[in-house]
Amino acid sequence: MTKLYYAALTVFYVFAFSSCHSIVEDEFENYKPVPVMNGLLQADSTMRIQISLTANLADSTLKFVDNAMVIIESDVNTPETLSYTAEGWYVSEQRVKAGATYTCKVLIEGFPVITAQTAVPEATDFDSIVFTEFAGRGTEGEKISSVEFRIPNNNSKKQFWEVQLITEGLKPNFNFETYEWTEHFGSEIEYIYMVAAQDSVLLNEANPLTVFSNQKIKKPDYTVKFYVNESYVNLRYSDTPYILLKTIDESYYKYLKQYYLYDSAEGISIGKSPQRYPLYSNIKNGMGVFTGISSVRKELKVTFSNNE
Repeated sequence: MTKLYYAALTVFYVFAFSSCHSIVEDEFENYKPVPVMNGLLQADSTMRIQISLTANLADSTLKFVDNAMVIIESDVNTPETLSYTAEGWYVSEQRVKAGATYTCKVLIEGFPVITAQTAVPEATDFDSIVFTEFAGRGTEGEKISSVEFRIPNNNSKKQFWEVQLITEGLKPNFNFETYEWTEHFGSEIEYIYMVAAQDSVLLNEANPLTVFSNQKIKKPDYTVKFYVNESYVNLRYSDTPYILLKTIDESYYKYLKQYYLYDSAEGISIGKSPQRYPLYSNIKNGMGVFTGISSVRKELKVTFSNNE
């Protein structure tokens, strides 16, 4: 009986794994490549647009397009054809202007004309910055600090923002070839979060709350408040901190909200079935995102008591 049992079990595994193998091959067939255009136009910076093609699972590297014609048109400058550099990047010395609308056209042999449009918003200034060293305790007793500041609001138009905390200074870097630590001057985006609580503006927002609109802001100004957990960011010993307020185009707002869903769906937990969410795209006849932002950065002055 034992021998027959193991023989039957062996046959079962052979057929099971053979079936799985054929299913995998059927699921991952090759698809026709689709053009991808990605461009983040930042006010007062030069233009950079990357053109590539979607890849199949069998492809080991991303397929960059080096023979496209990339044309930028706007309501402030004459049309310009961008120059190719490397790894799919097309550049221009033309500076992006806040308040302008830009249209990008991409011509690739064998594909329909790819187009996209974005409006680069005017930057939003902010003031009345307040740092509170102790705003509460986390689940493990760690200290939570808060930062708040005021931004103006224009109810006559849609406005969208992203808030970030960055630190600037000497950053450590480990060299795996020499097994040595080195330092370089640079900046880093730190972890912060915002809480909806009774705030009608944030209660109307999907995650991440650090990206929000003026849809529910009725007053001519709005107080932004975010929190810093000392377990992730120790402002007492970190490099110089700055508040970075980005005024973003609606397309970038939609992309960031959708990306949060896309990224969070990668996590797998017990009792939860896998979910798949597509990334937002405003590209016609292609994929990717073409969008614009303006930024204002101000140093965050932090003060601490002698006691932790």
